[in-house]
Amino acid sequence: MKELRALNIIKIAVFTALLIPLLILFPSVNASAAEADPFSVISSFASANGKNVLAVSADAIPGTYSTITEAAYYAGDGDIIYIYPGEYEESLDLRAKNLILFGQDRDTCIIKYETSRYTSPVLNASAGTFSNLTFYGYMISSSELSSDVTGMTPETVDDNFSGYVIHIDDDNEYGRSLVFNNCNIISENNNCVGLGFRDHFSVSFENCLLRSVGNAGILYVHDPEELIGPKSDMKLAFRNCIWENFGYPYVICAKSIHTTNRVELTFQNVTTYCYASNLTELYSPGNAFSGFDVRLQLQLPQVFANTPITLRADKKVSEYLKEFRGQTLSMKPGICFLTEKRKNEKAPDELPKIVTVYYINNAYDLPGDGWIGSNAFYLTEECSGNTLDEMNYHINN
Repeated sequence: MKELRALNIIKIAVFTALLIPLLILFPSVNASAAEADPFSVISSFASANGKNVLAVSADAIPGTYSTITEAAYYAGDGDIIYIYPGEYEESLDLRAKNLILFGQDRDTCIIKYETSRYTSPVLNASAGTFSNLTFYGYMISSSELSSDVTGMTPETVDDNFSGYVIHIDDDNEYGRSLVFNNCNIISENNNCVGLGFRDHFSVSFENCLLRSVGNAGILYVHDPEELIGPKSDMKLAFRNCIWENFGYPYVICAKSIHTTNRVELTFQNVTTYCYASNLTELYSPGNAFSGFDVRLQLQLPQVFANTPITLRADKKVSEYLKEFRGQTLSMKPGICFLTEKRKNEKAPDELPKIVTVYYINNAYDLPGDGWIGSNAFYLTEECSGNTLDEMNYHINN
């Protein structure tokens, strides 16, 4: 009986994971129909709404395309690409279209690409909906590339900067929206997501796992380069997501180009696993961050934020990171502060750099009145339930 109960629980969990994205796409889908045949359900409702469904299979299922790129070529705005389980070695450029990509199962529908080159992300997009998929940017080269994109030129970009998994930075964004639901986004190179905003654009990540084990963090985001004005409409939301950041001490790099832009940030029930370190050369002296130094939080946890911080000091930082990346060492949500004994180590009060998991990159390096010192990013009142307390509205307002 115990075994049967366990199988029923697994069945319900799998069915629920599949049903939720279907209900988002087609609110009138009923549970029994979705469970019976998701492809048939999607096809019938798409047909009723004047849209096409194009299927992709890595196993040469009759009537399907062999690559997502080919299916996207023949798809029109609003059409659905249904992806059967398999590994798809592709760098998708969908910036010119507004499509729905729907995977049959998020853990077995894998879109992957070797992202050591900046111009070859796994996905380049400006609009659309992506559900039940894994986006995996993997590394085959051991060379260290810079993660600071501020100094790149068209001639040097591929030589000096690795690629994001998801890259969003195109004029087609204007007036559109982009949604990721129930997806895995895994990076062994640059940030999981690199996002350059345009006006009247919104991006949301719902029920997603974002994991970075490369030389950058979870998110690099900046406001538009063109001056827009204080009433610009730009929104970024992460809801019910898990962030795992084990390659770089900054989880987020938020760059503000103009003080007149305004991007609304919503973090809701985001569980983050990340690290900070006493190796202060890892941190930028130009960080305009105005929140709490991790070292002070360790000393006075009752005064500062509620972010859980775990102290580990019996191994080298590099050894801990190797274990975190390989998922061989359990870790609690929050910040793991990794300390390493060093010769001629300076006292903490002599160290000028701020130890934090956020990098606020403002013009002139001056703190602004936005989120933790930003000039362009502001939290919404919906921000709550996050393990990193500075992502919660109450601590910043």
